Amino acid sequence: MSWKSFLEGVYALPSRVFFFDTTLRDGEQTPGVALRVEEKVMIAEALADLGVDVIEAGFAVVSKGEYESVKRISGLGLSAKICSLSRCEKRDIDAAVDTGCDWVHLFIATSELHMKYKLGMEREHVVERAVEMVEYAKSRGIVVHFSAEDATRSDPDFLMHIYKSVRDAGADSLDIPDTVGIALPHVMRSLVMRTKRETGLPVAVHCHDDMGLATANTLAGVEGGAEIVHVTVNGIGERAGNTSLEEVAVALKFLYGVETAINYEKIAKTSKLVARLTGIPIPKNKAVVGDNAFSHESGIHVHGVINNPATYEPIMPEQVGMSRRIIIGKHSGLHSIDTVLRQYGYVLAANEVKEVLNRVKEIADSGHKLGDQELLQIVNELLGSRIMRPVTLKGFQQITTESGDRCLAEFEVNGEMLRVEGVGNTPLESAIDASLKAFNNILGDIQLIGYSLFASPYEDRHPYEAEVVIKIDGNTIVGKGIGKTSGHTILNAMSSAVNQYLSILSRGIGR
Repeated sequence: MSWKSFLEGVYALPSRVFFFDTTLRDGEQTPGVALRVEEKVMIAEALADLGVDVIEAGFAVVSKGEYESVKRISGLGLSAKICSLSRCEKRDIDAAVDTGCDWVHLFIATSELHMKYKLGMEREHVVERAVEMVEYAKSRGIVVHFSAEDATRSDPDFLMHIYKSVRDAGADSLDIPDTVGIALPHVMRSLVMRTKRETGLPVAVHCHDDMGLATANTLAGVEGGAEIVHVTVNGIGERAGNTSLEEVAVALKFLYGVETAINYEKIAKTSKLVARLTGIPIPKNKAVVGDNAFSHESGIHVHGVINNPATYEPIMPEQVGMSRRIIIGKHSGLHSIDTVLRQYGYVLAANEVKEVLNRVKEIADSGHKLGDQELLQIVNELLGSRIMRPVTLKGFQQITTESGDRCLAEFEVNGEMLRVEGVGNTPLESAIDASLKAFNNILGDIQLIGYSLFASPYEDRHPYEAEVVIKIDGNTIVGKGIGKTSGHTILNAMSSAVNQYLSILSRGIGR
């Protein structure tokens, strides 16, 4: 639902909000993240495909690699405008302009704390430097997006003074950074309203999540009239992270009714790409893109979702590129079991479903996690179904050397042993390669769409959980696995996916 009719009488919402994505700059400043040029290019292409308006590709003056990244991305001819961060220094501006980017994101600190302890400058000197550098950047023919760093801890009157000064110097838009995430929604809304009223320029908000308020503060900025939002995919960034692109995008469309250029069905794909390349997993309970965002285990919820998904889903998962999942566990009900089994071709009598459910609850009460694969095994054990697992992982060995990793895996396929060897830069990559080689022998071309690997809360039994998404003959299959190592877990998940596909293909598993 949209609250637009309610909000229009309260706030002056912009008709269109522009997305300024800083995943490749502020997002890469996440501790432990370092992207290669090729990886930055992949993310930039995905962001443009997603519909992001401006991509902050990096901080060109920082290093040769950063310069090359911004230059490469600027030369791709993407639909999005490309921006480089720049301090109020000529060499920074020159480096940015020389990459061929469209925008320069010029910043200088304006809080007393930063001016005294970081810049060592008085107020008037900060204003002079900002004006001089905005004029210089404009003389080089580039769009200037000006940020007053630590704006939310700056004196509001001084903040307005510097904003009006850079406006007069030629700045094209202004940004209000909540640099350490201490703003309240009411504060951000008021700052945006005042900035727009006193400058007349387009205003952006750049929020951090130190207090868990980044999304709320960003949306409050839009309520105040901000036309530009700074975001990162999955909310990655320094310390507790930045404003989450997916959260703001979904809120603007479905709650505020505000237009954006985001291609919503591509959100999940972009989210998974960023998680994979940065090595930062998506929390399972993450809004919009987390594994649990559209997953249901409670019997009452599943019953409602089966009859009408809107009962327990605010939006349909397909609208953001996700899929609905029914999870089997101690909170499951008869409808959960029956629905999942029907997806695999099982049509059981009511008493048989009840028997399976009782067994599921018994296992789940012991702390064991169940997936679809385990559910099918329970059916086999209790009901003597004719279906057998065509593929079983019998053993594996992983070897790490200076030149890379090898995975030697052994599968039992319809009673025959199949041995394969996979290679890769990591144990995970070599296990994936081994799995694809094995199952390509059975089924032909298998496309790996994506995978997720998580640390399990039950580390004494299976420290890892994995989910893989593969495509075979146009069928998208989700496989789950648990294991003692990352490679072991992926091998199990791939086996599960192939077993599911073969089970569906056989059509001979009904009773």
